[in-house]
Amino acid sequence: MIGLNGSSSNNIVYAVAADYYCEQSDRSPGDDRSLKTRAVAINEWAARRLRGSFPFIASFTILTSLLLALMNIALVVGNRFSALASGAERFHAVTWQGPAALPALLGIFLLVLTYQLWLRKRAALIVFSVFLVAQAVVDVFRGLNHVQGASIVLVGMVFLASRAEFPARPDPESLKRLKQAAPVTVLGFFCFGVVGLYFMRASLGLTGDSIYSLAYRSVKVATGDSGLSFHGWANVYRFSLTLLALALFFYLAVLLFRPYRETAIDDPTIRRRAHDLVKRYGSDSLAYFTLRNDKRLFFFTEEMFIAYRTVGDVAIISGDPVGPADLIPGAIDAFRDYCLERGWRIGAIGASGDLEPLYREAGLRCFQVGEESIIRLDRFTLEGRDVRKLRQSVNKLARMGITLEFMFNASMPAHMRHELAQISVDWRGGKDEAGYSMGLGRLMSAEDPDCLLSIAYDPDMNPIGFIYWAPMYPHLGYSLDIHRTRLDAPSALSEFIIARTAEFLRQNGSRYLSLHFLCFAQHYREDREQPGSVFWRTAARAISGILPVVTVYRFDKKFSPTWKKRLLLHQSALDLVLVGLTAISAEAALRVTRPSDRKK
Repeated sequence: MIGLNGSSSNNIVYAVAADYYCEQSDRSPGDDRSLKTRAVAINEWAARRLRGSFPFIASFTILTSLLLALMNIALVVGNRFSALASGAERFHAVTWQGPAALPALLGIFLLVLTYQLWLRKRAALIVFSVFLVAQAVVDVFRGLNHVQGASIVLVGMVFLASRAEFPARPDPESLKRLKQAAPVTVLGFFCFGVVGLYFMRASLGLTGDSIYSLAYRSVKVATGDSGLSFHGWANVYRFSLTLLALALFFYLAVLLFRPYRETAIDDPTIRRRAHDLVKRYGSDSLAYFTLRNDKRLFFFTEEMFIAYRTVGDVAIISGDPVGPADLIPGAIDAFRDYCLERGWRIGAIGASGDLEPLYREAGLRCFQVGEESIIRLDRFTLEGRDVRKLRQSVNKLARMGITLEFMFNASMPAHMRHELAQISVDWRGGKDEAGYSMGLGRLMSAEDPDCLLSIAYDPDMNPIGFIYWAPMYPHLGYSLDIHRTRLDAPSALSEFIIARTAEFLRQNGSRYLSLHFLCFAQHYREDREQPGSVFWRTAARAISGILPVVTVYRFDKKFSPTWKKRLLLHQSALDLVLVGLTAISAEAALRVTRPSDRKK
């Protein structure tokens, strides 16, 4: 036989065969010394060719599962679709005839398997292969040609042989629970089925009362193919058994295919390493936000880390990897392998457009999801006609006696923390903090001594609003994290705080002040260089009914910012929607506070 992995054991088999050939012939072992070498070479060549076909076999496995799912669903739809699926029975494809519920359930089951196979989960491959083989064996007992049955079994075994292409393993905790629950649930189902049929055997006309025959009948009853006639209370038993089977099957499937979850480890040493790298390489406006506590850190060598969070089956990266840019392709490759073993797809939100060539080199696809507004402090001024309205707003609040104070988080007194925290709670309207790629998720924490606060006071020196800024290293500027105002604060207070902060930072040598991320801004921004897409422009306006996308753009353009391209990274075209929905979930965008949530 030819080994699948070219191992030494297969070479030994060929060596033994060569010795036997020499013994049975008149040739001496010395004359046929090259026979073993040729046998080993043939073995290695065949193993390489077989291994080379595994990616194709894996893709074909996924496609087969999808086609079988669609065929079973087509049986439910009926008409031409049903005729097409029924015609496939000539090829003995796995479809279930009978009540509409049967092919519908099988179709849904195979769709779930297809998705799990797409995630390269080995458990899904085993289930699918065993299912094909078991179905073929059952069909043979029902009269299927033995050659055809053997062919289906062979196909299932070939699928299983490509298991190296399905390295994703189950969630350890769920697998442990599955091993405990599977025997109990199976035993419970058969106990309920056997006992019920035993007591109703006379009314149902059952002749055999052995445990094996009753257990087999239980399965047939649950699948709706028992051939028995149920009446009265017997129907309640039949429905109960079917529902029990579905519930137990669903429960076990959830345990088997539950997304892989890592054990939470809050290691201060790891956090310090990440903080040191941010201080060395955190020049991007989103770099500091990688230190958010609910993000996990994947280190590539000692010089780079990737911050991410898992949502479902997607590992969503926050911003760019922190470290030397030339390490990005290698870091993405290593992280991809790490995620593949766990059945995760890779995505990223807020990746820098400047690094797009490196991401493409790493095999990721890039979709521009919007732009970030950044004030160039060396160009910022309140002089001139273009900023007339902004200047008027700032001067108006100054005449009202509004003042501004700048304070680093490390020097914040306790009473001030309490007052600002209360302003934040009122502003949020009782909702939790949103944000992911552009939010720390913590306010005035001791972990962030370098964060800057711009605090506005009324004429009586009571705080009425503030902005919390995250640093851009080394001394490049700051990025807006949290913006809060008192509910009765003047309407132009935000413009006042940002303008005065920009002037202060410019005088102290900073270069950038990052404001907001604007979804699809490249399609509706008034000073855009390209015409943009009508579709995405319309989508942005529709989103504005839920999130203040266009409204924030109108606010930011008062400061004449520059625009930085931000990307959504994904592995393939199939991942774009999945990663997009994951990013929305991670950002908690649907929990954003609206004016109606605040009570004055």
